[in-house]
Amino acid sequence: MPWNDQSGGNQGGGGQGPWGGGPRRPWGNQPPPRPPQGQPGPDLDDLLRQFRERFGMGGGGRGPGAGEGRRSPFSLPVIAGVLFFGWLMTGIYTVDEGEQAVITRFGDYNRSTGPGIHLHAPAPIEARQVINVTGQRSTEIGFVSGNNQTVADNPDESLMITGDRNIVEVHFRVVYNIKDIVDYAYNIREPDTAVRQVAESAMREVIGRRQLEPIITTDRGAVELDVEQVMQATLDEYEAGVQVLQVELLRAAAPSSVIEAFNDVVNAGQDAETAINNANRETAQIVNAAQAYREQVVREATGEAERFIAVHGEYRSAPVVTRDRLYMETMERVYQRGNLIILDQRGGAVPYLPLDGMIRRNTPPTTGGSGQ
Repeated sequence: MPWNDQSGGNQGGGGQGPWGGGPRRPWGNQPPPRPPQGQPGPDLDDLLRQFRERFGMGGGGRGPGAGEGRRSPFSLPVIAGVLFFGWLMTGIYTVDEGEQAVITRFGDYNRSTGPGIHLHAPAPIEARQVINVTGQRSTEIGFVSGNNQTVADNPDESLMITGDRNIVEVHFRVVYNIKDIVDYAYNIREPDTAVRQVAESAMREVIGRRQLEPIITTDRGAVELDVEQVMQATLDEYEAGVQVLQVELLRAAAPSSVIEAFNDVVNAGQDAETAINNANRETAQIVNAAQAYREQVVREATGEAERFIAVHGEYRSAPVVTRDRLYMETMERVYQRGNLIILDQRGGAVPYLPLDGMIRRNTPPTTGGSGQ
């Protein structure tokens, strides 16, 4: 064969074969000779024989100088044993605390395992999927966040129509965890994506049943509770194996393009409400004053009537005395401030009377002088 030809292109080879010993490489310092044009290269039998000799698989002689007693340490049974052992080791797995593993056999669910070191049949007989079941998961809808703050708005998710046909911009976060590992792993293809889609649908349904102003002012807590209930009912119907823990409404406001006009409307409504409250307060004060006056008049009238009834009773028991008493009290009340002098004709002739001195004069009150 061409490799055993020592006659040309390898002067000084000493008659050695191509794998002969010595410090020189098999082809010396020259590149390996190419077979002459028109002559066939090494045949397939020689290549197979050399491969078996290289890996100690027997089946043919060795080239001269290769050493008759030298065999490769890696035999086929050893290699097969190592590969089989490695294949079995792929079935050993560890489940950490707070995790569970679901095992499938030929693609069908077989069992689930808890924390610890476990063994299952290697692939493709059995496969495993380890999932954290105690950690809280969250998804954010309507915005893109970074470093725990809003980076950008997502109009496709955040803009929703209210029951009074207004547009509101909603950002919210949903916190959930896994309550059934088997349902979570096998009933829905992408459970986290399903939770996100269900959350957006539930929020749109709740927003569509309410008015804009309560949504952004007083009904935020009610909106969160309603969305949580709708989400949980829908996920339970899907058998998604998910428990909704909290729905947090982060932002509910008019869109940025109309926020100024909307604020004007809100401020006008607040001013109107303030005016109504002031009017109601003044009305209440007037009503209270009228009621107090009415009660006062009624009490006074009642007292006068009772007094008249009492006097009438006394008059009926002693009419002369009562009549004289009433006459004197009336005259006293009438003349106590008048400048009058009454002369009784039954007193006879009356000498000169200093009438001017008997007239009471209303003198102004004296003020303390400097000498007092």
